[in-house]
Amino acid sequence: MKKKVLSLVLAGALCLSLGACGSGAGKETPEAKGIYTPGTYVGISEKGMGGKVKVEVTVDENAITAVNVVKHAETPGISDPAMEQIPAAIMEANSPEVEAVAGATLTSEAIKEAVAGALAVARGEAEPVEETNTASVELPFESPDVIVIGCGFAGMNTALSAAEAGANVLVLEKTGKWGGSANVGGSTLSGAGTKMQKEAGIEDTPELLVEEIEKRNADNGGKENYNEELTWYYARHSGEAVDWLDSLGADLGDRVPRMPSLYEPMNVARVYSSGKISTYIDAVGKLLTEQVEAGKVAILYNTPATELIMDGSAVVGVKAQTEDGAEVEFRAPATVMCAGGYGHSEELLHQYNFQNCLTTSPEFCTGDGFRFAMQAGGVLKNMDYCSTYAGGVRDGDNFVKTMSIRVKDFPYMIFVNKDGERFVDELGAEDGSDYDEITSWWKKGDNTVYIMFDQAMVDELREREMPIFSGDKDWSKWDTAVEKGQEIFKADTVAEAAKLAGIDEAGLEATIARYNGFVDAGEDADFGRIREMKKFETGPYYIVRTIPYVMITSGGAWMNDKCQLLNEAGEPIPGLYQAGEMVGNANICGHTTFGGIQNTGCMVFGKQAGAQAAAYAAQQK
Repeated sequence: MKKKVLSLVLAGALCLSLGACGSGAGKETPEAKGIYTPGTYVGISEKGMGGKVKVEVTVDENAITAVNVVKHAETPGISDPAMEQIPAAIMEANSPEVEAVAGATLTSEAIKEAVAGALAVARGEAEPVEETNTASVELPFESPDVIVIGCGFAGMNTALSAAEAGANVLVLEKTGKWGGSANVGGSTLSGAGTKMQKEAGIEDTPELLVEEIEKRNADNGGKENYNEELTWYYARHSGEAVDWLDSLGADLGDRVPRMPSLYEPMNVARVYSSGKISTYIDAVGKLLTEQVEAGKVAILYNTPATELIMDGSAVVGVKAQTEDGAEVEFRAPATVMCAGGYGHSEELLHQYNFQNCLTTSPEFCTGDGFRFAMQAGGVLKNMDYCSTYAGGVRDGDNFVKTMSIRVKDFPYMIFVNKDGERFVDELGAEDGSDYDEITSWWKKGDNTVYIMFDQAMVDELREREMPIFSGDKDWSKWDTAVEKGQEIFKADTVAEAAKLAGIDEAGLEATIARYNGFVDAGEDADFGRIREMKKFETGPYYIVRTIPYVMITSGGAWMNDKCQLLNEAGEPIPGLYQAGEMVGNANICGHTTFGGIQNTGCMVFGKQAGAQAAAYAAQQK
């Protein structure tokens, strides 16, 4: 392979200053009398959720008169509030120092940074630089030994591991930044036998973790659901992965192991969280940067892989595409797929999981690796199982979840089906042990559950400062959705509300009468509910149509504990490995889940995939 290849300039992380990322429009003007030289200036930030965010900022001598986002790769729906509110807030404040929009923090910060860069040019503090999309760059080696598809948290760990094992590593990243889904995900970790557990006096072993997984799967298909090799490998290496991240100086909060917050309690506390996923990315990124600077790793951003290159049954390289549409080929003895899940692919979610659902997965999680796995003769397993959250509310035709009801422990509400019938104790046990049972109803039929309130309940919840929609502090999302009447159905009587929602009217009236009787009696004779019960007696009545929403997918390509993909005969596919979300949590721990397995798994299997791919590549020389 020639050293010189057409590719995108490495990570806009190569922008050395905000000012260096801005460019003025038009010719130079005489020295301004005020703060700025009037004109329109370009600012670019590489820190958006999807990578590059480009803005144009217009100023007069002393004020910002216009802010326009002209280019971005952010997720529709999730980023929309920031796109609308941040430019307006900046103009009003005459400064980029404004508060980020909740739920769209990364997009908000990227817009603010891009505006700051443009203003630096307008003040004469930075030189205008033309935006460069593509350039001819040199790889630091003649050809890669290992190609890693995707530079999310798993890809970062994989590339680092392969480089430390002596391989020359080329990473192809479809977005403009590393970190992938971890940039917007939670920060939980899970590991058995960690130093933090020992500090807290908690005894834990890999055997106890495997026992936990076996127990949770005992009544739901048992060991047939998962690959015991992977279960044991994860259990034996999860604790050391957490300890390794800790040793890098990553912020692990108060260092107190806890039980999962939304899932069934475990046999011992083994979940850790700092609340700052960025600290994990930064810690690993520092080591990866050292490998880049040493010439062992090259990362090409905005360069999505499009196809595997096959030689018979062996994978010998990857085809990719640059931002300007140029097709390139890279060949290497080993390829590791760290391409993420398929949570933003309506096609695949409808095919394997749900008739109706929403997603919070970033728009780059489109199942590329699953397609590559099938191309190479791999086998997808546990695709029917998907870890989801209940209570999503559709916003028009938007596939991205922007509204949801936190169904765990939320007061007063009842759940009904299309027949108007209750089917579960809506609040369940206080320890959350039956949470999976409650939310399983969103995975049945057309995946629709109707949640009901009356006006007195809504009024009291407002007084208690408990918005029905998560994060809706000012109730604006609720009020707007009620006004639209598309997913929240409001009427003066129970029957009228049922008719609007498409629910059996007589069935719902009977359910409400029966439930009110239970409240008077102080006993739910149908499902045993004992908490936060209140009679339905004050119209108008509200019925909210809800469906599940996906954060990560749980099925994946079948592999062994060396992270080699297996074909239908159970044989390793030469040259092909994987790590990250596309491994499939269900292939590791069956039809259950617990906090932290995804982030920790990115380290556990990323390290293994990188080391094994490097060893295989060395054997082929």
